[in-house]
Amino acid sequence: MHQRKHTSKHVASSSVTTYSADQRLEKRGMIICLEIRLCDIWHRPSNPKMATRENLTIKSSSKELHIALSVFTPHDASQPAPVIIMGHGIGGIKAAGLTPFATAFTSHGYVAVTFDYLYFGESEGEPRNMMDISQELQDFRDVVAWARHQPERFDVDRIVVWGSSFGGMHVTALLAEDHQLAAGIAQCPCVDGLAAGLQTPFPQSLWLILTAMKDYAKSLFGGDPVYVKLAGDGLPESPLAIMTGEEVVRGWKRLDPTEDVPFPNKITARSLLGFPFHRPVQRIHRSVKPLLIVLPTWDGQAPLHAAERAVKLAPLGEGLRVQGGHFDLYANGPAFEENVTGQLEFLKRILGPSA
Repeated sequence: MHQRKHTSKHVASSSVTTYSADQRLEKRGMIICLEIRLCDIWHRPSNPKMATRENLTIKSSSKELHIALSVFTPHDASQPAPVIIMGHGIGGIKAAGLTPFATAFTSHGYVAVTFDYLYFGESEGEPRNMMDISQELQDFRDVVAWARHQPERFDVDRIVVWGSSFGGMHVTALLAEDHQLAAGIAQCPCVDGLAAGLQTPFPQSLWLILTAMKDYAKSLFGGDPVYVKLAGDGLPESPLAIMTGEEVVRGWKRLDPTEDVPFPNKITARSLLGFPFHRPVQRIHRSVKPLLIVLPTWDGQAPLHAAERAVKLAPLGEGLRVQGGHFDLYANGPAFEENVTGQLEFLKRILGPSA
């Protein structure tokens, strides 16, 4: 196994966990035993029977619509526990890829709350599969506010926001504005919409923009939505897609829903119009709580250099480098166990005992 070392505001090229400067002041023995301690924390994916699950809805604060939640609670919870509120990436739903993380967290005494953004999954809203970036951030805020109003159920002083890919953008924005949060975790995050747009090949980007404008124009006159695929192989004869390549096709299959919930591989094209204007990396310097950013070795979907910059700009930013690509961090991916192990170590160190 790779030796993990403590450094300050630096992400090494090998499989290394980097911590803030304060962590370097701890005993040298911690560095030596860290790998052993990480293995003790993670014992393979937990048995879902270890947790109880409750499905419910809450009302959106900005629309007359309801947000669908799933609350995973440790089976032996006897008092309010720290809660991890989890948001997915672009076009993702809570039943597609989040449950393995949630059950891993509950097996270590944390409550995990997954939710669907409005217009996706089991949440309400029309047209279906429309991404409204500002609304998604508000959905995240609403779930956090809901948790804070239940001190008898959750430890409201230890609320962590967690986001994958595009959800990591929302986590970065939340930490910059909400200083009552305990911490944040963003894995393979897209923290700069403009950088993500520039990373897309120009011909593909041009067609996506033109299709988005067509969809928006049709919406002004009540026309049916124009959709584009989220994941595709990128071959010349294939339909237009936002994410393309063999790695994307393989990775998307790892997100197959664990339940009988619609998870179409598409999104309204107009969803892309506001993308370049959302750049929370520019505000992360305002955060005051720890932020763990999980960095794959390479990432063709979210700009890796922007995520690395966020680690440096966040006052309490930490980087966890894991071997693999964007989709390798999910369940059944080669980096999943290393990813979850690092996240659990971070939670234990930041939150203390789970109960």
